[in-house]
Amino acid sequence: MPTELILDCDTGVDDALAILYAAGQGARVHACTVTHGNVPVEVGTRNTLTVLDLAGLSTVPVHAGASRPMAQPLQTSEHVHGRDGLGDAGVSTSSRQPAGDLAAVEIVRLARERPGKLTLVAVGPLTNIGLALLLEPDLPALVRGVVIMGGAVGVPGNASQLGEANVWHDPEAAQLVVDSRWDVLFVGLETTMQAPIPPEALRRIEASTDPRARFTWAIMQHYMDLYEPTLGLRSCIPHDALAVALALDPDLATYRCIEAYVETGPGRTRGTLVGDLRPFAPPPAEPSTRGVIRIVDRMDFNTFFARLLESLGA
Repeated sequence: MPTELILDCDTGVDDALAILYAAGQGARVHACTVTHGNVPVEVGTRNTLTVLDLAGLSTVPVHAGASRPMAQPLQTSEHVHGRDGLGDAGVSTSSRQPAGDLAAVEIVRLARERPGKLTLVAVGPLTNIGLALLLEPDLPALVRGVVIMGGAVGVPGNASQLGEANVWHDPEAAQLVVDSRWDVLFVGLETTMQAPIPPEALRRIEASTDPRARFTWAIMQHYMDLYEPTLGLRSCIPHDALAVALALDPDLATYRCIEAYVETGPGRTRGTLVGDLRPFAPPPAEPSTRGVIRIVDRMDFNTFFARLLESLGA
């Protein structure tokens, strides 16, 4: 049976890859909900509709959500994803309209409608998820699983010295997610930064005539411009697609449980996901315990990239 998803996103370049991956691997996407983050929520909503249409998922409803974080000013990342969020590649956008503008309500409604069936995947700031938890305290018992692209446990951040963007953009919401009694996997920079798209995969995307690959190649150019000085090669990191891949096939990785919290105070560490990595620390409680998360230990990147190329028709 296909994995049933709610995908919460802030659609920029890597979110687009995540949507294309989910579609290409046969996920059943019940809804996409959209938050602020890479771009303002209105832009992210338009981009989500555009990518879903390209992916053959034009019947998937899109619900706009939080337009700002819970407790700090809105900050967006157009320098990473382009002014339009899709690499300023001149993409023709969807004429579809969003199905609603109360994303957190829709998350709760779907979870109640299909208890134990849905995997919640969040690849943007966690504001919509935090609001859904406030609306429905029993949400952890209603979803099948939770996969977050977020955090930088034990490695440098990308939004601050130690803060990864999706956690850093709304630390209070992220702490609500960490404090909930569910088995939550954080796919963070400690994993994703190990996986720049290989040169051979890029050559196949560039050479493909499939519309999905042509779209991907076009929107990736701005993204690769940003990453090239950091990576030392012309490539980029498909952060969000890696999280979707593990939601669809958890056997692509091995995991470890750690106790964790989010720095929510003022100062330079605000927005940091802190995990206890001490080798001599006592074993954490069960994954569904408050303040315990899972992170990736090792991941099969070769299989991931093979499936990504398949999903793009490359």
